[in-house]
Amino acid sequence: MRFSLAIAAVLLGTALLPNCMRVTDGIEVDVAYQPSATPAAVRTDLGYRVRLERAVIAVGRVELIRCDNFVLDLLKIVTASTAKAHEFSSPTSLGVPLVIDLMESAGVPLFAGTLRPPPGRYCGIRVIGMPADQDAEGLTDENLDMMQNSVVIEGRVEDEEGTDQAALLAEIWEILPCEMRFDRPLVFDGPVVESVSIQIDHTEWFDGIDFAHIALEDSTAVQQRITENVRSSLQAVLPSEEDGL
Repeated sequence: MRFSLAIAAVLLGTALLPNCMRVTDGIEVDVAYQPSATPAAVRTDLGYRVRLERAVIAVGRVELIRCDNFVLDLLKIVTASTAKAHEFSSPTSLGVPLVIDLMESAGVPLFAGTLRPPPGRYCGIRVIGMPADQDAEGLTDENLDMMQNSVVIEGRVEDEEGTDQAALLAEIWEILPCEMRFDRPLVFDGPVVESVSIQIDHTEWFDGIDFAHIALEDSTAVQQRITENVRSSLQAVLPSEEDGL
């Protein structure tokens, strides 16, 4: 009897396995970065104009987050990201490092790759900003400093009248984990092709900074504000959300 039951279990598993594989293989999620086009001058919420000469961000791991795992601690994700990002690809994550020159983006999407997650409910996506590997896509002789930085910004700041100018240089070297919720969960229970657009609005990176008094401020606090703005400038958008805009 036990032998018969074992055979039945094996046969049942064999019958179900191809179906499970077909479901998993049929689920695809295309991921692309969508940087905003760079204007001639960025107007901040405090009335300053920032004329950018350089704005570059390096991104590493991209990972879909299951709904039941969305509130997990980021510590092990950040720790893992200190190694080479491309070593951490999986069905729910892309480990292809990419350097994005926001001055050349012109609002054109940059394809990051295709995820093939198992069936389940996914409520968001996690992007890790981090210094680039030497083989990162988009790394050139002109931006080799992105191997030490996650974000580099250069430009000039003008006051509201456009009379006073000051040089602007910001280099963010720390790892930047960014978690973004979807407006609706992605539910995968059968073959489907989905897409996620990660929008980067770098025109928001300078909000909340009073450049007239920047010399009086703690430079660490200024750097922290820019870092927070970089994180908040990333938004995950699904196709139906884009259609409704």
